[in-house]
Amino acid sequence: MKPAYYLLTAIFLVTALVAVWTVTAANSPYRFTEYEAGFDEAESIPETNISLEPELLAIQDWQRPEGPLRVGLQVGHWKNEEVPEELEGLKKNAGGAQGGGKYEWEVMLNIATLAAEQLAQYGIEVDVLPTTVPPNYYADAFVALHADGNLDQYVSGFKIAHPRRDYSGLSAELEAIMYEQYEAATGFRRDSNVTRRMRGYYAFNWRRYDHAIHPMTPAIILETGFLTSPADRKILINNPQVAVEGIVQAVLEFLKVD
Repeated sequence: MKPAYYLLTAIFLVTALVAVWTVTAANSPYRFTEYEAGFDEAESIPETNISLEPELLAIQDWQRPEGPLRVGLQVGHWKNEEVPEELEGLKKNAGGAQGGGKYEWEVMLNIATLAAEQLAQYGIEVDVLPTTVPPNYYADAFVALHADGNLDQYVSGFKIAHPRRDYSGLSAELEAIMYEQYEAATGFRRDSNVTRRMRGYYAFNWRRYDHAIHPMTPAIILETGFLTSPADRKILINNPQVAVEGIVQAVLEFLKVD
């Protein structure tokens, strides 16, 4: 009888653990991007008068460089293994979120490449950038493309954040337009879990890192959906052109390109 007793006990314990995990996952506030490296600031720096900050004095009379419109599309986690020493912590999340047999960087690289091809047709110069942003990088619009993950496959949706300190004065507009266009194109719901950490995304943080955008670059980070959600993967992986349409239309509207 003992073997049968132990077997039944083991089955009961496993069943109980699965049930607890299911309930916990379903009610979990966990978002992959709430915990991954690169979504925080070194310290809370109080807002100060621009004239008192030497690194900002140069932009008081800043003029946009001559040349065609330029857009930077950054692929989250792409080439993480090549980051400089100051971004060493990003190596902890080599491929990003996972789902549908794909890593985050693979899915975002495909979307970025397709979007770049479409934007180029309008005469826009497009840089498809890896994890490491060129020092003091300037563009007329910078979009960091990421995907989220969750223990619960039913958690889905997208979210967007712009830098907490936006000296361009245009990032909030880019965010609003992207919300409208991306939602219309994909039908995804808006995930309200935008945190302070997202607004402190490392590529925005030119105060701390050399490899970050120029202060006058309008920028957002777009969490395109959840790779752990079968519903979101139907677009992100199986029909990425839908997501691309939302991104491209938002950028064109923001840049006022017909």
